[in-house]
Amino acid sequence: MGQAYQAGVLAALEQEVGWDPRSADVIVGSSAGSVTGAALRIGVAPSDMAAWTTGAPMSPAGAAFFAALDGADADLPVPSATDLLRRWRLPSPALIARTVRRPWALRPTAAASTLLPAGRYDLRERTAVLDELSGGWPGGLWICAARRDHGRRVVFGRAGSPKALLSEAVAASCAIPGYFAPVRIGSREYVDGGVHSPTNADVLVHAHLDTVVVVSSMSAAHGRSGHADAPMRWAMHRRLDQEVRRLRARGTEVIRFEPSAATLDAMGLNAMADDRSDAVVEAAYADAAAHAAEPRTAFRFSALRPSRRSSRAA
Repeated sequence: MGQAYQAGVLAALEQEVGWDPRSADVIVGSSAGSVTGAALRIGVAPSDMAAWTTGAPMSPAGAAFFAALDGADADLPVPSATDLLRRWRLPSPALIARTVRRPWALRPTAAASTLLPAGRYDLRERTAVLDELSGGWPGGLWICAARRDHGRRVVFGRAGSPKALLSEAVAASCAIPGYFAPVRIGSREYVDGGVHSPTNADVLVHAHLDTVVVVSSMSAAHGRSGHADAPMRWAMHRRLDQEVRRLRARGTEVIRFEPSAATLDAMGLNAMADDRSDAVVEAAYADAAAHAAEPRTAFRFSALRPSRRSSRAA
């Protein structure tokens, strides 16, 4: 559902606004967003992502890309409560030390991810083809994951971060704790970057960008949801508020997209479902087109078109 939402929003920006997200100076991806970010950097147009998600015709380049991924999107086993009934881990010395040093910096979701049992399903078999398609690590791509031993965020692709293959970083960023197996890169194990933040927009605070475009599939517009996941979506909205404030304090313009009530209805509660993709893409496209047409937002996007010099990020 997250990828369907992202595809709908980005396709609207490409087709209705005239801004191609592939032109962003920096692309940050977390969890499902790591797949979207990698695809953009490899050269896949957002319109092709939306077409692939809904089964519509694609451009020759888009068709070739997704043909190479054939089989990588095969159905995954349905998550089961038994995945969490296996032996949990004790807090690691690294987690305890980090908690003692900076207790205010440790997020509960990140701490919990260090304790969950290892998942059963290895994502690296599905992401390996990305290395062939990319020919190496694409420039301007940052992928967020979390260290399994103490939950700290790691941004692969950013200067000073551990080296990783694109396939490894994407698999790590998508490795939902307790469901997917942690991904070993070097001597460390990593899990889903969403345990720290679904968007991780604040990694761009020191990037000196003019404008940041945030596509947040896990929160809700205005923090409101009429579904059972309302507390989670409100919390993710509040976290995004904090990240946006940090960016704006640095003089960075922020354009944010979050699911409306209609889009949340289309998404439902099962984030792994694939039977509502068409409805989610259509709802997200309509949401984004309407938001981008608002005078203030339209003016901000005008600075991102190729005719104007600007640094930007998605």
